Amino acid sequence: MTKLIDRMFGLRIRRAKDLVVAQACEAFFRTGIELDAKLTSIVIALYEQPGQSSSELATVTSLSRQLVESRLKMLDKKGYISSVIRADDARKRDFSLSRRGQKEVAEIIEMIFDLETVYAELWRELGIDLGEALLKLERALHAKPLLARLCNEFPEYDELIKVPSAAN
Repeated sequence: MTKLIDRMFGLRIRRAKDLVVAQACEAFFRTGIELDAKLTSIVIALYEQPGQSSSELATVTSLSRQLVESRLKMLDKKGYISSVIRADDARKRDFSLSRRGQKEVAEIIEMIFDLETVYAELWRELGIDLGEALLKLERALHAKPLLARLCNEFPEYDELIKVPSAAN
């Protein structure tokens, strides 16, 4: 039996992501930033361009529309955002930061600038610019997904691939 070289790769990526998020949440909390760090991508998107719909925010943040809508409800409940019904479509809402949200985002952005300095030092310590490496990884996987790479490397997978039926 052949031994796996790195059977934990996906788990390591998830653990690293979870660790960064947990430590960012702790940094926010301990410095008086009340907003959950997991919500920052949405509030920063609204800071950069107010008046976006949940679909637009999903596109900008690369989160699912359902996750964005769930997070928008949390942000609204806590008073960080406000919304207005679209004039051209009463079924849709446009979201913007409230005064409280604007104040909080200003503090978050200041910390993010400082975190970028910390990350740069961490990348030097590791000997790799992980931010750049992750961007390259994303681009490469969008250009050629893992399944295509697997089939190129091991043609026998072509025969095993199940094509989803129209009913699915």
